[in-house]
Amino acid sequence: MEDAATYRMKGRVVLRRIGEDRLLVPVSGGVARENCVFPVNATGEFIWERLSKGEGLDQVAQAVAGAFDVPLAQARSDCRRFAGELVAQQLLEEGAP
Repeated sequence: MEDAATYRMKGRVVLRRIGEDRLLVPVSGGVARENCVFPVNATGEFIWERLSKGEGLDQVAQAVAGAFDVPLAQARSDCRRFAGELVAQQLLEEGAP
């Protein structure tokens, strides 16, 4: 996974907030048929909102580093890992938006 990688939603996924909880809810596509929801924290929501709109991984990592006051190397690593999880869960796919 390259730092310049971009992503797009695979199917349609909405973010829902219920109290303090944040859930990614697939509403169309293969994962939606499984009736799954995917909980995320505030950082996950921040990353999701940017990746799902096609921002590059490095651009998102820079935003995470600034918003959450973490070193850029750590933000890059976390963003790569989280993007990989979203791809594995079939919520995102690599490619142009």
